[in-house]
Amino acid sequence: MLEPGYLLGGRYEILNVLGEGGMGAVYKATDREVDRIVALKVIRPELASNPAIIQRFKQELILARQVTHRNVIRIYDLGEADSVKFITMEFVEGQDLRSLLSERGKLPPAEAVEIMQQVCHALEAAHTEGVIHRDLKPQNIMCDKSGRVIVMDFGLARTLEGEGMTQTGALIGTMEYMSPEQALGSQLDQRSDLYTVGLIFYELLTGKAPYKADSALASLLKRTQERATPLTDLDSTLPMSLSNLVSKCLERDANLRYASAKALLADLDRWQGHGAAASLAFPAVGTWAQGRWRWIGIAAAVVIVALAGLLLRETLFRQTTSQQQVPAKPEVSLAILPLRNASGDTALDWLGPSVADMLTTDVGQSARLRTISPDRLHQVLADLRIARDSAIDPTTLRRLAEFSGADTVVWGQYARFGDQIRIDATLHDLKHDRSVPLKIAGVAEKDIPGAVDRLAESIRQNLAVSPDVGKELKASSFQPSSKSVPALRDYNQGVQLLREGKNLEAVKSFKAATAGDPQFALAFSKLAETYANLGYDSEAEQSARRAVELSESLTPAEKYAISASQARISKNYPKAIEAYENLAKISPDNSNVRSALGALYENTGDFSKAREQYQKVLAANPKDITSLLATGRVDIKSGDSQASLDPLNRALSLAVQVDNQEQKALILQALGIAYSDLNQPEEALHNYQQSLEIKRRLGQRKGIADSLNMIASVYEGLGKSALALTNVKEALKIYREIGDRQDVGTVLINLGWFQHNRGKYDDALKLFKESLQIQRDLGNENDQALCLNNIGNSYAFKGDYDDARTYFEQALQLREKIKVPSDIADTLHNLGEVSMKMGQYDQALTQYFRALELRRGASDKLGAAKESDSLGILFAYQGRFGAALKAREEAMMGFRELQDRSYWMAETLGGYGNALAQVGRFDEAGKHLDQALSLARELKNASLTAEIIAWQGDNFRYQGDTKSAKSLYMQAEQIASKSSDRDLKIALQLKLADLSVAEGGSRSSIAGLQALADQAAGAGLKYMSIEASLSSAEALIKTRGYARARQVLENLLASSEKLGAQPLLAKSHLLLGTVLRMSGNAANATREYQEAIQALNEMRKDAGDKFVGRADVKAMSAEATHWAGTSTS
Repeated sequence: MLEPGYLLGGRYEILNVLGEGGMGAVYKATDREVDRIVALKVIRPELASNPAIIQRFKQELILARQVTHRNVIRIYDLGEADSVKFITMEFVEGQDLRSLLSERGKLPPAEAVEIMQQVCHALEAAHTEGVIHRDLKPQNIMCDKSGRVIVMDFGLARTLEGEGMTQTGALIGTMEYMSPEQALGSQLDQRSDLYTVGLIFYELLTGKAPYKADSALASLLKRTQERATPLTDLDSTLPMSLSNLVSKCLERDANLRYASAKALLADLDRWQGHGAAASLAFPAVGTWAQGRWRWIGIAAAVVIVALAGLLLRETLFRQTTSQQQVPAKPEVSLAILPLRNASGDTALDWLGPSVADMLTTDVGQSARLRTISPDRLHQVLADLRIARDSAIDPTTLRRLAEFSGADTVVWGQYARFGDQIRIDATLHDLKHDRSVPLKIAGVAEKDIPGAVDRLAESIRQNLAVSPDVGKELKASSFQPSSKSVPALRDYNQGVQLLREGKNLEAVKSFKAATAGDPQFALAFSKLAETYANLGYDSEAEQSARRAVELSESLTPAEKYAISASQARISKNYPKAIEAYENLAKISPDNSNVRSALGALYENTGDFSKAREQYQKVLAANPKDITSLLATGRVDIKSGDSQASLDPLNRALSLAVQVDNQEQKALILQALGIAYSDLNQPEEALHNYQQSLEIKRRLGQRKGIADSLNMIASVYEGLGKSALALTNVKEALKIYREIGDRQDVGTVLINLGWFQHNRGKYDDALKLFKESLQIQRDLGNENDQALCLNNIGNSYAFKGDYDDARTYFEQALQLREKIKVPSDIADTLHNLGEVSMKMGQYDQALTQYFRALELRRGASDKLGAAKESDSLGILFAYQGRFGAALKAREEAMMGFRELQDRSYWMAETLGGYGNALAQVGRFDEAGKHLDQALSLARELKNASLTAEIIAWQGDNFRYQGDTKSAKSLYMQAEQIASKSSDRDLKIALQLKLADLSVAEGGSRSSIAGLQALADQAAGAGLKYMSIEASLSSAEALIKTRGYARARQVLENLLASSEKLGAQPLLAKSHLLLGTVLRMSGNAANATREYQEAIQALNEMRKDAGDKFVGRADVKAMSAEATHWAGTSTS
């Protein structure tokens, strides 16, 4: 046993023991390297020498890492220290299902279903990866304090293709929870896990196991011979549908069970929707709920900037050569290390890395050879703390090969003898344990290019490839196209400086290279990239154009590289992608090409293609920290921050292992963003602060400011505005001091966001416009578009929709030029919001649909869910309730699939509940609204909480319970009074005033309703303004003000028709019919009543028959039918 306080491997401080089993113990520990609590599972010393046990530990690590999901335990690392073998994993504060059952006996159906839904999500993720668990049991399922359920212990798991740890005749698993086929040693698939799900589910619902016997073995035998007793036979109070669901899981014949966890999950969701929790959601007639207006672009600014910063630092301006999927697998992976200067003459220091760089392309390209890029090797050498002049011993060689993914390594040294330079190198083939000396006799410095050619030929001849591949390599070989050795020297020195991030010094070297050889195209291209790094966009574009002009006679590889660089610098992403794809055909296995191509796809919002490129880099080298970071970044950007935690934690472990503090800081910052997205602000803050500490130690002033910016965003979310402002002002001060105008502009955007969130829209506009001017001065069209989008948002929140539309249209024009689909979709969404508020529904529909198509094309599930939600609101205003229900259901399922727990999930879930209430499905609506309210309160969002409570009031009013409705409206109004949400406050005042009219308080309501109508119109809320005026007209009718009411209603009827809003049209016709009837105009009154009936019937056809069960709809229908003398059937 390890005692509390023991420091394992100098890193893991043991806090206490969590449990002990046959294989060993599990401890709670602190990982001091990353300052987090972990669970640490160790093997008993007497078992550590057993290869099968060690294999089980490795199996758990490999397969659990293969499955990334919020309901699957995160495994961090497998290690050995102080003669102890162990696994570190996520620490979960909670209890397992076994202790939960011991404590409570059994669980209510709704609670049991919610637990098993999450278990099914975990299994679906595992089964999708081809992994079956095989040892699922209550002890392996944890519930944390927030209600998250986590499946653990993949130690006995195996893939469907492999045999895992199974041995012939061996019984693998825990007897009490084995499936019949597992007990019989038959072939297993995912349905075996689903049988075990049935056993656990049965136990949760009844407190008893379905196959009671004297021993575990006897129970196991019964499972192979008998059907389980149905749940309802044990407890008649349990729902029959749930009993049938469990029985289907427990079928002895696997073919009769659910085919997949997804199919079981669908039935659980359906049961929950129709029996004990929630399922669907729609909108309705009567008191038309004012949907919250969700503007996209402002709140995302901080995160977008932070991710973009990671991108630019890590991948955007690295030396490249691209790659598509290649049919041929590389036979050899070659790393050419910088040669060591053995002469002691520092004037020759440039030669070592230069020769290595030149050899990289001079050896040639082939699908059968993977050459590790010089940039990657530079990073590996830095990570492993290997100095340029270090001698290479066998241990160092193996470490270099391991971290670079190479199986063949070339290294060596050079020395000056008089005016001659001699090169002595070695090619070591690790795969075949073969070393070959490579020598170049003394040559003059001016003859170095020729010497490199001869050395490249020697390498080709000694690679373990076929003669045909050797010929292919020779045919594709090239060196940088300059005949001037001084120019080559300056060029290569510039490349080294660029790798080290010394951009100002690199500019001097590249300028010297272009002066030494004015036709040196690659030098101009590198000069352009360096200028771009420094933010000198005009100089960058000028040098890039010159490089393209000089590249016409170069080899295809150089030509495409230069073209790709120029397109990237000018932010012409489609052209850059095309150039890199061409480059990929020539350099089919260059990891830098994949990284650059991934970054370009990422910049254009095509996250699936970006992820594909990064995964290809990782397939060749799983320890590529930069690509792991990039993968996590793409997961965050595509809305799946939960999935990002696995690659980011793996990257963090590697960064700690090689003590790369700079990478560690970047990864911690990305983790902060992920946790912020997952609504874990304290965890986000912890990661940001760790990142900040490292950057302060390293003296990275720009990085310090970046972290302060992110910390400010968390404090703002936590309501700690003073701390947020302090941090963001410190960041701005640093950016101004270092002359970083780009980031000054970014912080101004964020300061604008803070002011916007406080309802200080004029102050926000000043800051956004100041940033816009900076972006225009810098020629940064991407951030110009962001500023224009944000300015549009602030005008929209002020109710100035004409100005909002003007700025959104300018933003859209720029974004369509830049061609980043996700950004285009953001602005289209905002234009849709403006159009919907202004009552231009057809235009809004076009804008939303186009945004939705772009989201789907970019695999942006989060964005697609948001567009579906907005479409649901729009369809409801039009009276298309069936379409609204489908759209909001699609939105809700999208957020659920992403395991989202943010504002958007709460709003969408509540909106879905409201939509259900509007079509008359009151019980289902209530359950969804309860869930939404619980989440809104958890998020501590006052406006959202008030909105959902108001929707609950609507649900009661639609059922005819006006007393409960009024109480809830008043409660919502009180909560909303503490927020700056003007639209919600108007909506709540309207609900209460309209209810007052219905209860007979008409005379006192008239003036207030007309004032509300004017207020709504002034705020640009077209629909709500007509609603308020209709209620005012109804009050006039009840007080016999027929002439004025008729005048108002005739105007409202025209407005409702123009708007295309069936709900408003139905009520306008009905009230106008009443005015005409009360005025003695029976013939015209009948026509209006018939028009009202027609509008109600149109809505019923779309919404379904339960729609007419609503109290307000029923009353309208009865009145219109009575006076028109017709039927609504």
